[in-house]
Amino acid sequence: MCELLAITTAQPLHLSLSLARFARHGGEEGPHGDGWGLAWYEQGDAQLIREAAACAHSETAHWLTERHRPSTLFVGHIRHATQGEVALRNTQPFQREAGGVTHVFAHNGNLNSFIHNPKRFATGHYRPVGETDSERAFCVLMARMAAVWQEGRPAEDVRLAIVADFAARLRQLGTANFLYTDGELLFAHSHRRRQNNGETRTPGLYLLQCDGSDTAGIEGLELEARPHQPTAMLASVPLDERDWQPLPEGEVLMFKDGVLLESCPRLVLWHETAQELEG
Repeated sequence: MCELLAITTAQPLHLSLSLARFARHGGEEGPHGDGWGLAWYEQGDAQLIREAAACAHSETAHWLTERHRPSTLFVGHIRHATQGEVALRNTQPFQREAGGVTHVFAHNGNLNSFIHNPKRFATGHYRPVGETDSERAFCVLMARMAAVWQEGRPAEDVRLAIVADFAARLRQLGTANFLYTDGELLFAHSHRRRQNNGETRTPGLYLLQCDGSDTAGIEGLELEARPHQPTAMLASVPLDERDWQPLPEGEVLMFKDGVLLESCPRLVLWHETAQELEG
């Protein structure tokens, strides 16, 4: 199963991350996935390192454990390939530019072939490099975001509205847990997740909000202690015994500097309402 991870804080900090141990939280035994990636923001841009290989045997992943620069925002992904071959072009997170800003996206789930229908899901001038449904979905989101970034940084509520509408439409195509950031705001959408017993059910993501001094004890992940610093962590499964909150199905959360700014409950599309009335 793919694993998602995001961390947002108020002040830059160092993250010590063992991707192999992190992958085990989600049940990725053996080689720990078919690829991995970690993105973090520094000096107005995103540093993205990906590899189409098992993180347990990766010298690059081991190097990352200690040597990345401090940041306020991290997005990680462990891949279990279900679409597209095991190759760098199909490895997440993905990144694109709009409005002079680097945008990063990671998705956990499977979408049906309609995501490739340009009449329903246009990608504008964005094109996938690989073959995955996840990258295609990101191009769809970027085409919608680019329109509001043309005149500068859009208002927070505008960005939230676009992500919430995108999430509602993506849910019609399959499982759609995702993390998306423009370097300032972090958005998280929780849907459903395939469990170890094969069932697909909620929750798709968990949230832990804590003080920066209370970040110890997670296997494979260690944050530099920063007292009185708001910190929010999102993951596919709880990473320790603390009070990780399961996110409601279809909810979109918006974070900035470790703080939850706003949440948008599950958006119901008009045809869903019509179907409920007919039923």
